[in-house]
Order: sequence, then C-alpha cells, then structure tokens
Amino acid sequence: MPLTTARTRHGRGRQPAHGVGRLVRRLDRERRRFLHATAPEIPTEQAWRAGVAEGLRLAQLAIRKGV
Repeated sequence: MPLTTARTRHGRGRQPAHGVGRLVRRLDRERRRFLHATAPEIPTEQAWRAGVAEGLRLAQLAIRKGV
C-alpha cells in the first residue's frame, strides 16, 4: 500500500486528530444554550429549540463516529 493513502487496515479512513474534541465541546455548549430559554416561550419556539438541540446532538454523534 502506498504511503500516500489515509486508509487503515479495516477499510475506514483515518480519523482527524486535531480539533474534533474542541468541536464536540462547542456543539455541547451550543446545545445546552438552545435547551434553556431565558424567558417564558410559546410552544412553537420551544419545539424549535428542542429540534435545534436534537440536531446538534446528532451532529456530535456523527463527529464522534467519524461519519
């Protein structure tokens, strides 16, 4: 196998080493910010915030898995 490939023995690409942990921590911070409202909110806004928080959670999982 040439040295220029970024594949491992198991066929998966090499995981990025730098910045992933920082990105996951930032997503977690943003998710917590979206979950907690500072004022009473209408149900539509509450549902929107919950949807954004769920999207951020799924993004975290995908990053951790290396998808």
